[in-house]
Amino acid sequence: MAEIYRVGVVGCGGMGRSHTRAWSEHPRAEVVALADVDLERARALAGEHDVAAVFGDYRELLSSEQIDILSVPTWQGVRAEVTIAAAEAGVKGVLGEKPIAAAVGEADDMIAACERAGTKLAIGHQGRFAPAPNEVRRLVAAGAIGEPTMVHHRAKANAGLLNTGTHAIDGWRYMLSDPKPLWVIGNTSRTTDRWERRSPCEDLCMGLVCFEGGVRGVYEGDLPEPAVDMATVYGTEGQIRSEQGGVRPGGGLLLQNGDQAGWQQIEPPPVAENQYDEFVAWLDGEIEEHRSSGVQARYTLEVMMAIYESLRVKGVVELPLTTRECPLDMMIDDGTLPVLVEGRYDLRAPFPEQAPRG
Repeated sequence: MAEIYRVGVVGCGGMGRSHTRAWSEHPRAEVVALADVDLERARALAGEHDVAAVFGDYRELLSSEQIDILSVPTWQGVRAEVTIAAAEAGVKGVLGEKPIAAAVGEADDMIAACERAGTKLAIGHQGRFAPAPNEVRRLVAAGAIGEPTMVHHRAKANAGLLNTGTHAIDGWRYMLSDPKPLWVIGNTSRTTDRWERRSPCEDLCMGLVCFEGGVRGVYEGDLPEPAVDMATVYGTEGQIRSEQGGVRPGGGLLLQNGDQAGWQQIEPPPVAENQYDEFVAWLDGEIEEHRSSGVQARYTLEVMMAIYESLRVKGVVELPLTTRECPLDMMIDDGTLPVLVEGRYDLRAPFPEQAPRG
């Protein structure tokens, strides 16, 4: 009889609800414990899924329960400490949310701790399981547009690099069969006291990324209008576009190359497994590595940090990035990016002093 994995979830907000529901519905998993600093929120979620053990501190969960898999859908600022503690507690696998951490040094510490303990680490870049990105990856690998030359992403407004950038950059790499990034040049502006999920956030930024083989990636975050309509992937012999603009889970694709005149409409086939299925298969030893492993997620974070680092060093940033701290935080701390418009605010949730009083 196949093993039933005991699952704990740390962080019971929106993504915590998603992880709890997915694991509760998985035939090879049983959610046995939840933890959140907001104990009432954890209790409410536990009641929806008949979870017996509820904690206000993840350390209590790890010391009190025998956990095989720990989901960590917290905000990025605390993910490293929870993951490292889980590895040291002997948890078999950790599934975090994106981005992997708030700085490259934290990501490196997470990966190292998991390697020491034999803990498998994956990060929830669920776009790697969506139909459209998988079909683009197949088409590019099959040479449908020749050699790929450029990918582009214009982020939605008022979201922040660590939010939308992690989707875009990880998506680029996946569609291109995960090439290593070679160098980055970019620019960043921060004159307001802007935060996102309690991490300092830029007002706007852009980045040019060079991947193995010379493919360029262009990222735009909160840049002024007008927007430019760009293909999903350009190649030497054609291009792939999305019918909806951007590669979306349910969207169709348009392919233009020399095989036919005009645009070919493509409906991406469904993907059989999701990130939870693949995580269980990884623990079972059926696959060599989860497609969203911590190692892959580090590349995404590294590129985002290199966009900030490019401003800090005023030049091209060769990868791998060795700056452990977040360069944006460093520039805020040393006065390079002073706040010119007072008033701290978070794009995701108000700070406690700004929350409505009932």
